[in-house]
Amino acid sequence: MKYDVLLKNGRVIDPLTGLDGKYDVGIRHGKIAAVSPSLPAVDADSVIDVEGYIVMPGVIDTHVHVSSEARWIGFSMMASVGVITAVDFGGPIQDTVKGLATNGCGMNIAGLHTVTPGRNTKDADPGVEELSEITDRALAHGAIGLKIVGGHSPATPEATARIIDVANRKGCYVAFHVGSTRHGSDIEGLREAVELAGNNHLHIAHVNSYCRGLHRAPAAEALEAVDLLRSHRNLVSESYLGTINGTSAHIKDGLPTSHVTRNCLRMGGYTPDEKGMGEAILGGWAFIQVVRGGKMELVTGEEGFRIWKDAETKTGVSFPVNDTTSMHILAIAKMKDGDEFVVDAISTDGGAIPRNVQLERGAALVRLGALTWPELVRKLTLNPARMFGFEHKGALAEGFDGDVTVVCPVTGHAYLGISRGQVIMIDGVVVGKGGHLLAATPEGALKAKEAGLTSQAVDLTKSLFFTRT
Repeated sequence: MKYDVLLKNGRVIDPLTGLDGKYDVGIRHGKIAAVSPSLPAVDADSVIDVEGYIVMPGVIDTHVHVSSEARWIGFSMMASVGVITAVDFGGPIQDTVKGLATNGCGMNIAGLHTVTPGRNTKDADPGVEELSEITDRALAHGAIGLKIVGGHSPATPEATARIIDVANRKGCYVAFHVGSTRHGSDIEGLREAVELAGNNHLHIAHVNSYCRGLHRAPAAEALEAVDLLRSHRNLVSESYLGTINGTSAHIKDGLPTSHVTRNCLRMGGYTPDEKGMGEAILGGWAFIQVVRGGKMELVTGEEGFRIWKDAETKTGVSFPVNDTTSMHILAIAKMKDGDEFVVDAISTDGGAIPRNVQLERGAALVRLGALTWPELVRKLTLNPARMFGFEHKGALAEGFDGDVTVVCPVTGHAYLGISRGQVIMIDGVVVGKGGHLLAATPEGALKAKEAGLTSQAVDLTKSLFFTRT
């Protein structure tokens, strides 16, 4: 058999087949064609020696932000660190598709369409008819489902439950940044989210962000989150390992528009208003997001304050609010009766937010002995693929998509990224072009084609989201 790309002499880790050893991987016509202890180099158009590296299925980031034009830089930021497939949680889906077409770096992207009260709904209590129309439009434009932005722009608890129910009845995905007009983006909001989901299926976004110590010690909140997720397996979830968060610095009528931003200011001892925001930037607690040198950087102090003011406060901001102990608890916790992880995946909530560190920080957990490399690979590849119904991703078995990440086992530095058989990154340098949309409907696939993209169908009925109870 003739291979387009042949990776030789790497340590192949494939959680689906259980392989963990020295193998060669042959890719042909965008698919995994063979995995064997020895494949002849003469049978390949391109041979890459990856001895000393781990060869794993392409990393899948289950929660990123690359939707708005200001965040399209996130595609290259992800590709540069070995991410091959990602799910955008920013919306609207039309902007995600446009960004993928112009800045996609050869990546595979699925997108959720945000439901933001007062912005794309009439108010904080939208009814079933309005929500049904939003859902149908989102799916027709290429989304696989909805994202509820409760922590930033809360809806009423009743409306939040309606959104979850509408998505479940229509058979599409729905994720929740927890928080409503009754409870905030914290452990109390997580308890409420479990109640609002009822028996419906729901994705709990970035679980670690609800365990920042707003009510009890962060570790105690993380352990409560583990117990909640263990006892409610109709929920899927992810958590990330970055110490900073990402939110909006926008001020309206003297107050931050995002409720998350208000919480972060309080955590730093600042008043949750315009004055407090300015003081937090000058004092080094708030970091303004700005694009420089082809990536998003964080700037604080007088320079950050000036950038924020020049933008009329319409910038992104990050705060160092994530507790490392709670993050580690959530990353490694398992069910009591087996090897299944409580939190399904390690994400970044990154993309254009500079915290795309799932490989780097994950490798650190391996060095500490908290995870093994096969466990980390499972949380970065196979589990995410199953969560979203990406049937042909997350494994290096024959016939699966030719998505591969090659990584240094010591540092977690990604050396090579391959998407559907095409090299998109070499040693941090992004060379991929265009993109591939993962869509849930034929109408969504048509929108991808109109934008100049290829597409692939996602069968949500086979996803862990809908099949696990």
